[in-house]
Amino acid sequence: MTHSAASPLQRHPWVLRWAGLLTRGRHAGDASLACSDAMLARLPTTIELRSTDFAHGKAMAQRQAGEGVGDNRSPALAWQGLPPQATHWLLLCEDPDVPLAHAITHALAWGPSSLNALPEGALNSGHAPAGVTLAMNGLGRMGYDGPRPLPGHGPHRYVFQLYALDAMPPPDLSREGGLLPWLHAHALARGRLDGLYQRDWRGRTVVPSSP
Repeated sequence: MTHSAASPLQRHPWVLRWAGLLTRGRHAGDASLACSDAMLARLPTTIELRSTDFAHGKAMAQRQAGEGVGDNRSPALAWQGLPPQATHWLLLCEDPDVPLAHAITHALAWGPSSLNALPEGALNSGHAPAGVTLAMNGLGRMGYDGPRPLPGHGPHRYVFQLYALDAMPPPDLSREGGLLPWLHAHALARGRLDGLYQRDWRGRTVVPSSP
C-alpha cells in the first residue's frame, strides 16, 4: 500500500493541536444536518438503524476512524422498518461538530430495499456489495472517510441517517449537488444512529463524554 506525501498539517501536528483548541467552542451545529431540514424532519422515524460496532450515542472504534488516526473501515450497519412501498434506501453520514459553517459529509451511499445490512468495510471504495452505489463525500472522495476530529476540539458526532425512498437516486447525486431537493420528492421515512469520536490535544483517541 502506497502513501502520498504528508501534507503540511501532517508534518506539523502542533498546528492541528492549536487549531483544535482555538476552535473548541465552534461547531456547524445540528441545523446543518440533512435530517434537520424542515421537510425531512417531518418524515416518520420508523426505521431502526443499528450497528454491532457501537450503540447510539456511544464511541466508535478506532479502526473506524479516518486515515492517520485509525483503519478507516466503515462500521457494520443494519436496519429494519422500511415502508413496503420503498424501492431503495439512502445512507448519509454527517459530522455537525466541525468548526465550519456546515456539517461535513463522511459517507453517502444508496442501494435496493431488498438489502437491509452492510458489513464492516462495505462503504469503503472498492468494497461495496452488488447493487450499492458509493457517492462523493464532503472530503472529495468516493465512499467512507472515518472520524478524524481536530485534536482537543472535543467530542464529535457522526450522524448516520437512513432514508427510505420510492425511487433510485440519480448517479450524480451529492450532498452539495441536489440531495435535499431530491429527498424532498422521494423520501418516505428515516432512521438515525449517532456515533462519537474524540481526540485529546495530543491527537490520542479518548473515550468521549457527551457533547
